[in-house]
Amino acid sequence: MNGKILKISSNDLYGNVDDRLVSLFVAFTHKKYMNKYAIFTFTNEYNKNKLYYASIHLKENSIVTFGIRDDEKEYIEKFVNDYLNAKVDPNEYEIIDISNITKVELVSSTSVDFDKLMELDKLSIQRINDKVDEELPAKKPIFLYILLIILFLMLAGVVYLHFNPDVLSIPLKKIDCVMSEYDKKIDLPYQSEVTIKFNKNDELIEMLKVNTYTFKESEAYYSFKENNQESEYFQGEGAYKYNDDELTLKIIYDDKLVIYKYDEILRYMKKEGYSCVEGVYNE
Repeated sequence: MNGKILKISSNDLYGNVDDRLVSLFVAFTHKKYMNKYAIFTFTNEYNKNKLYYASIHLKENSIVTFGIRDDEKEYIEKFVNDYLNAKVDPNEYEIIDISNITKVELVSSTSVDFDKLMELDKLSIQRINDKVDEELPAKKPIFLYILLIILFLMLAGVVYLHFNPDVLSIPLKKIDCVMSEYDKKIDLPYQSEVTIKFNKNDELIEMLKVNTYTFKESEAYYSFKENNQESEYFQGEGAYKYNDDELTLKIIYDDKLVIYKYDEILRYMKKEGYSCVEGVYNE
């Protein structure tokens, strides 16, 4: 099967594993709004001509998918058309390297009818092959001496980096915010934790919010969980994670803001009542 094949790690409230496989064709960043998206299908749905769009959150070697808004669909479809015609504008889009992505967590996505799945599939494989071909050195004896020099320099570089691990680290700004609240709708206290990361231009690239609701009694907790009341109260937003030992419900949001500058966001979060700590992370 062609394409980048991914396993599904979890796609429901209880962590049940889906045995389907995902063909991830391409992931990209829309530079104007700095949102990340994935274009994919399922390996057993090529004959159904179904293509899926999703907003994504990158998490080590996996991605978490979220549904898209109607206004996002237009420029995602433009990207797909440009990608098929090899006309992707680097000033508008940036293709994300998916070589290290091995699994996906499906929270939600948007499906569309699409009759060019095999063209997308073939293009993804061809694009990856082109990249590999460019990196392979020619196997000719004349380059043996140069290859030995390169290997020596690489070894010296590895040793240097081993003793100086911070040389390649690029410290970038982040903000960690927390606020304790009470939800009157469900009569529960909750803690809202937000991690906001910025690029080298101090512009927003990622905003992850986790609301943790703590139940007072196990009976109320299991009733809420088993009757799927999260859909009633939270309207399907975010990814839900229950913890039976702690009687908690975590709701994970891939959040977005209209503002994107560091200082503006810090002022906004404090105005909203969050206690924030400024820090850095390494790219």
